[in-house]
Amino acid sequence: MKKTTVFVATLLAVGALTFGSCSRDDKKEAAEDLQNAQDKVENAVENVASDVKDAAQDVKQGVEETVIDTKEEIEKERKSLATTIDKKKDDLKREMDETNDELKKATKEEKAKWEARRQKLKSDMNELDNEAAELKKDVKRDWKQFKRDFNAKIDNIQKDIEN
Repeated sequence: MKKTTVFVATLLAVGALTFGSCSRDDKKEAAEDLQNAQDKVENAVENVASDVKDAAQDVKQGVEETVIDTKEEIEKERKSLATTIDKKKDDLKREMDETNDELKKATKEEKAKWEARRQKLKSDMNELDNEAAELKKDVKRDWKQFKRDFNAKIDNIQKDIEN
C-alpha cells in the first residue's frame, strides 16, 4: 500500500511540474487549437444538418411526384374501364334487342327460355351500371382488387352474351 501511495504522489508531482511549466504561449496555442477544433465540429454539424434537410426535401418531392404519377395512371385506367363498360353495355343492349325479337316470335314453350335469358341480360346490365357508378366515385378499396373483380364480371357478361 505504501508503494502505491508513493507512486501516485510521484505521478502527481511529475504531472504538476510538467503542466505547470507550460508557457503562456503554449497555453494560448492550446486554447486556439481547442477553439479551432470546436469551430470545425460546429461547421460539420451545420453541414450534416443542411445535408439531411436537403435529402428530406428530395424525398418529399419524390413522393409527391410519385403520388401525382399514380393518380394520373389510375385516372387513365378508370377511363379505359369506363370505355370497356360502355362497349359491354352496347353489346348487352344489342343482345337484349335480339332476345326481345326472339321472345316475340317464340312459341309458348320457348318463351320461358327467352324470358330467362332477358332477365339474365338485365341483371348483367344492372351489374355494369353498378360498376360504372363505383368507378366514377373515388374508389376507397384496393384498386387492384377492384380491377380483378371488374374483369371477372366483364368475362362473365361476355360468356352470357356468347351463350
